[in-house]
Amino acid sequence: MGKEKLRVVCLFGTGIIFDKTLSILLENNVNVVGVCNANKHKKGIDFSYLKIAGKKYGWGQLFLQIIGRIYYRLLNRKKDIEIFNQIYNKQEIDSVIKQYNFETFATENYGSPETIAWIKSLKPDLLVVHTGYWVGKKVRDLVDGKVIGGHPGITPDYRGVHSPFWAIYNNEPEKVGYTAFWLDSGVDTGDILHQDIIEAEKGDSFFTLSWKGMVGIAKAQAKIINKIDNGEELFARKISEVDEKTNYTHPTIFQYLEYKQKQKKVR
Repeated sequence: MGKEKLRVVCLFGTGIIFDKTLSILLENNVNVVGVCNANKHKKGIDFSYLKIAGKKYGWGQLFLQIIGRIYYRLLNRKKDIEIFNQIYNKQEIDSVIKQYNFETFATENYGSPETIAWIKSLKPDLLVVHTGYWVGKKVRDLVDGKVIGGHPGITPDYRGVHSPFWAIYNNEPEKVGYTAFWLDSGVDTGDILHQDIIEAEKGDSFFTLSWKGMVGIAKAQAKIINKIDNGEELFARKISEVDEKTNYTHPTIFQYLEYKQKQKKVR
């Protein structure tokens, strides 16, 4: 009789991007027993983030970041949608997911008593994380820290928000990529299980590079879990020191304008 597969619970956000990650895990024979989807957004806007960002970075910078995002969307929205629909084909994703049975749970906070009780009831061996929300110690302790996360950037050099943007902005296109790691208490600081680069193609923006990175992460996470299921030894590269300057935030309109010039050299 073969060894029983790891019982995996996924802590995801909501939407097709996260469904794509789930479909990749399922297609690669990961034993997903539950999916917890978190969503704090009201009318599509996370007002709690805006409040925190305004206090942390200043309301002037936040305003310039918002203007930058509007500018970006005016220039790139049409092409981004085209690439998005190529990567995230809803019909294909749904056709995969509907073939499998697993428990689901909706929450605003992974650390709420109800959510923790639900996760615990599934007796998971490991958690897989793809979310913009915090996964605290109480949740990680449910599986003794066996939590696999990921980031569409090369950590620890590019952490936080829009890593492909900042790698290109800093004249380091060779550091556009993705990382799968053991999730810890830091922001994208966990010991590295897998890391790879993504070469920008014609039509790529930093958003499309992030989407491609997310797909790469899901495939890497599936391979890692399959290795554990097969009894193979995992090797993780330990991150000993992390520079806080590598935790990036949203770019301003002025940084967008600089990036646009540098982007032409990468393509």
